[in-house]
Amino acid sequence: MGRCNNFFSEFDVKVWLHDITKGTSSILFVTGVWYAWCWRNNAIFEDQHWRIQDVVRKTFLLHDECISYYPKLGLDPHSSRLLTHWIPPPEGTLKLNVDGSFLEDFGCLGADGVVRNHDGDWIAGFSHYEVGGDALLAELRAIQIGLDFCSKIGYVNIIFESDCFEAADLIIDGHDHALHTYATHILHIRDDLHGNENTTLVHVLREQNMCADYMAKEGSHARCSAHRNCPSPDMKSLILRDKLGI
Repeated sequence: MGRCNNFFSEFDVKVWLHDITKGTSSILFVTGVWYAWCWRNNAIFEDQHWRIQDVVRKTFLLHDECISYYPKLGLDPHSSRLLTHWIPPPEGTLKLNVDGSFLEDFGCLGADGVVRNHDGDWIAGFSHYEVGGDALLAELRAIQIGLDFCSKIGYVNIIFESDCFEAADLIIDGHDHALHTYATHILHIRDDLHGNENTTLVHVLREQNMCADYMAKEGSHARCSAHRNCPSPDMKSLILRDKLGI
């Protein structure tokens, strides 16, 4: 059978494997196979069911680590598959990164967020703690409380970022979720977003949401709610990394 350039057009499996493992996509192919194998084993033996977006993220992260750790292989260090750092908002716009964390052993959740400007400077932050719920409610509460937080202070022109695809999708998919367990929260968030045309909600990767991720884990353990005028000492390095785009 003739050799073809199309990725899936080669009928000879040995030839196909040889080409793909020697070509420019070799590292991505190998990392994809590895995490497909891990995905399958975790589902069967550990009863852990990864989401497809988590598998893709893990695959791309391992790919990026490989090309950065093995430059002698002639791999292009700029061929990263992920945009793995926080992106500042346009000038005149604020960005609020939110995240939720649920501690199953203690039956409590943390919902936290940080507001920054186009220079990456900390403007304000919040931490919220409450008893009950689950991981999804923690993410929804982070978005909901973040909207209320910005409304009370008077912030406008805001980009909300959440690394929870499920929560963000429930809000922006346009479907009727009146029968959803958390329908009240979903509708509340939608109403708040519709009431401010200059506020948008987008889903981002966890690597672009590290400050909020850290705050949520910290907040759920601290078991208190508060406004934050400045980052905690342990967070300053994360803030700096985001400002530098690394």
